[in-house]
Amino acid sequence: MTSKVMGGFLIFLLLVSTAIFKHYGFTLTQSLIVGIFISAASFLFYEFLMKRKLKIKTVLLFSAGFFLGLYLAKGITLSLFSLFTNFPYLQEILFLTLPYLFGLTAVEIGSRKPLSELLKEERGLYTTLKVVDTSALIDGRVVEIAKLGFIEGKILIPRFVLEELQTLADSTDPMVRTKGKKGLDMVSQLRMLEKPPVEIYERDIPWIRDVDSKLVELCRRLGAKLITTDYNLNRVASIKGVEILNINDLANALKPVVAVGEELVVFLVKEGKEKNQAVGYLDDGTMVVVDDAKHLIGHKVKVLVNNLLQTSSGKIIFARVKEVVK
Repeated sequence: MTSKVMGGFLIFLLLVSTAIFKHYGFTLTQSLIVGIFISAASFLFYEFLMKRKLKIKTVLLFSAGFFLGLYLAKGITLSLFSLFTNFPYLQEILFLTLPYLFGLTAVEIGSRKPLSELLKEERGLYTTLKVVDTSALIDGRVVEIAKLGFIEGKILIPRFVLEELQTLADSTDPMVRTKGKKGLDMVSQLRMLEKPPVEIYERDIPWIRDVDSKLVELCRRLGAKLITTDYNLNRVASIKGVEILNINDLANALKPVVAVGEELVVFLVKEGKEKNQAVGYLDDGTMVVVDDAKHLIGHKVKVLVNNLLQTSSGKIIFARVKEVVK
């Protein structure tokens, strides 16, 4: 709603500025150029100063350099009046370029660091958009991660993702219908959060039919990161240069670090794939495969870690029995 109001105000400001300058003798082209710059300046003032994305010091430095460049441009045009009479558009180019050149130079000198670094520092991570896919919404953990403040930047939920969830929620298959309803419920919970801001992205990419391909293209266009739990989408997006935030990778990274030779206590629940193996699980869901322990299924045992195997689905620990825990 705020963006629509701001957009309407800028269009109104452009039309009024153009009409005023046209009334005072400027040509239509000159009036339109001035109106565009006034509207752009108003937008930058709102975006950078009112939202505190830039320090006031930076704005003052730029303003000082801008007006210095403006007066210098005026002095040059008066000194070389005959030249600018023969080439009128040269005067307009000078007035459009010199003030901005001096403004950026003032910021560069005053901040004692490159302008690119200054803008990067002030804008921070909140300018990085995050796009959430269907799998992450159905998974549900993204809501808790966002609540705890681990996601910075605006979260976008594309309209075509909502439509896919709605299709799942209307399915005749009970399991599919449950997944769709859960995903829609997660969207509602995300939108109720104060931080980070969550927005429904309305624009579609109609020439692409597949939802995963739409997500990848959307992230490329917006320079956004993609939040997902889909392994195949993860691979495709990475190949196309889209940064991925995989919730499964985050969960695996947060699991306790287990070293070879460490002792663990685990409850054996079933047989393993190999002969005489038994399988148990740690509290975080990590699988522990214990050699020569088939006869101890149903018991809690202390094991010694022999080896670790990291797979795409998680970590597997291989161990041998040390003693039975009573």
